[in-house]
Formats: sequence, structure tokens, C-alpha cells
Amino acid sequence: MTFNLLIAEDDVAQAKLLARLATEAGFDTALLHDGVAALNELRANPPDALFTDLRLPGADGLALIAAAREMDATMPVILATGFATAHNTVEAFHLGVTDVLLKPLELDTVRLTLKRLHASLAQRRRIDQLAAQVAVHASPPLMDSRAPAMKQCLQLAAQVAATELPVLLEGETGSGKGVLAAHIHGLSGRRDGPFLTLNCGALPPSLLESELFGFEKGAFSGANARKPGLLELAHGGTLFLDEINSTSLDAQTRLLQFIQDRRLMRLGGVKAIHVDVRLILAANRPLRDEVSAGRFRQDLYFRVQVFPIPVPPLRSRREDIPSLVEYFLARHGRALNPHVHGIALNALERLLKYDWPGNVRELEGAIQRSLVLASGDTITLSDLPADMRPAPGLNAIPWPGDATLQEVEAFWIRQALERCGGNRTQAARQLGIDPSTLWRKLKEQDV
Repeated sequence: MTFNLLIAEDDVAQAKLLARLATEAGFDTALLHDGVAALNELRANPPDALFTDLRLPGADGLALIAAAREMDATMPVILATGFATAHNTVEAFHLGVTDVLLKPLELDTVRLTLKRLHASLAQRRRIDQLAAQVAVHASPPLMDSRAPAMKQCLQLAAQVAATELPVLLEGETGSGKGVLAAHIHGLSGRRDGPFLTLNCGALPPSLLESELFGFEKGAFSGANARKPGLLELAHGGTLFLDEINSTSLDAQTRLLQFIQDRRLMRLGGVKAIHVDVRLILAANRPLRDEVSAGRFRQDLYFRVQVFPIPVPPLRSRREDIPSLVEYFLARHGRALNPHVHGIALNALERLLKYDWPGNVRELEGAIQRSLVLASGDTITLSDLPADMRPAPGLNAIPWPGDATLQEVEAFWIRQALERCGGNRTQAARQLGIDPSTLWRKLKEQDV
């Protein structure tokens, strides 16, 4: 992806160097040496991001930042200055500067900052595109994966989708079996029909049968009117039965009879009803083991395991975590925290290392929690649930007992910068100090 970067820098040689580094990082650049000209360019051709010096002829960098913020409150802004004072750095802080670079500029720092800026903009664009899709389509988008295990799973799903065979999805709770079932339905010839779901493990046996098969008026106490079951309601479409291993033997018997002749009888009914529905079933425990334990009918097992698809747990497909994070940010960001447009690299790295016993469902919950806690425009390491963050551990503090205050301060500054993915503005917020104090200490201590 290519993004537009407006560079406002009065030092011509340094401006050309910044433009070259920005081009290397994937930006198209507009280069201005005067504050007024930069303001006019900003308003005429709004860029994706702004890189400005603090002191500019005509209008200073703060005026440029304020104009950028007025046009687009989410526009990333990098401020470069060799004249940081308490007044102007605090003002820049309140204007929402993304990062501050102290002059003289170090090439490696500039390269890293521009690389991080490009990655952030790319992530933001992907999330915005996903958010637009989510707003139009209530159901999740068609699945994609980079993980070999999940690619094989999706290939099997695509092959069986065009058939009328029942499908059995086997995998751990929260691994995405419901999303895969919806994916199969979306690829099938029944895509225009209803797609209904029922979690069999969430209902007692008596209620489960009435939900599946429906009932006639007077069938039991409280049955004051006829009610069609989900099998009827899914006529012409697909019914997804999750945790099928949790059903009673009686319900299994009735389900087997339905699969065999495609007819059902409501509870209390006397007339068989023909229903055209495709069944997708899911189990969170191996059905073969349930058969051996006497908890699942063997004849029903042979009927539903015609086309089994194993769904891998999230820890076996870590390559999918970045795209899942972006999807959940798009899905929940607008409602929970519309100011958040991405996740810091080190926070994403922690999510990649976590084992995810709750699978995709746990990841979604973690992103929802982090959105609520995030104070900036990205989710940082400190926003993640505690068990996903590295343990602080006093034994890991790398200083001797006679360490100076300056050495201790430098350690905690490095820790804050790491937690915030290198963003100095957010690090200052977390440390509870003025940004001018942080930037002065960075320059003094060469952190």
C-alpha cells in the first residue's frame, strides 16, 4: 500500500533526505519548506499523514498540526524539533501528536518511525475496509487463512458445500465452528435460504426436542399455541446444530429418524411433515469416543460422520491471529472505542505467543476488553488482559543495588516505550509525566 505524506521542513537538504527515507518506507511525498505553503497544501490535498518541523517560516509546526487535527482528528502527525520547551511540547501533546523526534535526527530512528507509521496506516486501512463490510453484511465475511491446517479445513469445506451431505465439524470450543458452518452455507446452493443455529448443550433435553421439532397446541402444559421447530423454520436452507454430543439419547433417536426419511412430527402431532434442510453438526468432543462411552448412538454417528472436517485450534494457526485481530477491531471498534484504529506491534506479538485455550472466542473477548481500556488510537501492551502481558518480575530488573537514579529512570523509560510500541507520546501518558519531561530525559540519557 502507498500513502501520502506531507513533509514540512525548512532545511532543504534535510527535507530531501526525509523524502528519500519516506519513499523507501512506501510513501508518496509532498515537500514544502514554508509553513504557509504547507498549510495551503494540507487543505488543498489532505495527506494520509503529516511530518513537520516545529519551527517553520510563515507558520510554525503547531499551527500546521492544529489545522491537520481540525481537518482529520485521526491523522497521524510526527513532530521533529531541536527546540523542545515545556510550553510547546505540552501543546503538541494536547494536539495529539503521534510521535516526536528530537534533532539532530538519527537516520535509524527516522527509518523505524516511518516504517511504524506505514504499518499503522496499512492496518488502519484494512480495518476501515473490514468495518465497511461488517456494516453492510451482518454475517461474517467469507473466511480466509494463511495457516496450512486451516487452509486444508477450508478446502474441505469448499468441496462439500455444493453437495447435500451432512457435515460434521469437530474441534475445541471457541475454535470457530459456527463461523465455518456459516461459510459452508454461504458457498452452497442454499445460500439464499435461512441459516439457523442451535446450541444443543445450552438446553435441557425436553426443551431441546421442542426447539428442534416444534409442538402442537396442548402437547404439554404451557403449550398454548402451535410452534414450528427449527428444522421446519430452516426449510430450504441450513440448520447448524452445535455441541451435538450433548443431546439426549431420545433426541438422538428422533434426529436419526428425521435424517433417514426427511420427515418430522411435532410434539403432540399426528401428521408427518416433509422438510428440506441441510444439516451441519459440530462436536466439541470426538464423537467416536462418545459412542464408545455409550453417550452417542452408533447408528446416528455413522449418519453424521459422512464428511467430517477437523477445525484446528487457534494455537495451531497463529498465522491467522493478525487478520482476526483486525476483523474484531473492525467489528467492535465503532461501538466500544471509535478512536482506536489499530494495535501496537509488540502487543500483537504478545497475542501471537499466547496459547489461547479459549481459541477464537477468547481472542475476540480480549480485543473487546482492550478496546474499552485503550486511551490512545492503538491498543498497547498495557491494554491487554493481565495473563497475556509479560510478568513484571522484580528479579528481572537489570540494575545493581548501588544503581543511580538516572539508571533506574532509564530502565523504566525503556519499559514504557516497549509497552507502547515505541510511541513516545503514549509512553509519557503511561509514565504520568509531561511529554516535555520525557523528551528531555530521552535526550539527556540517550535512551
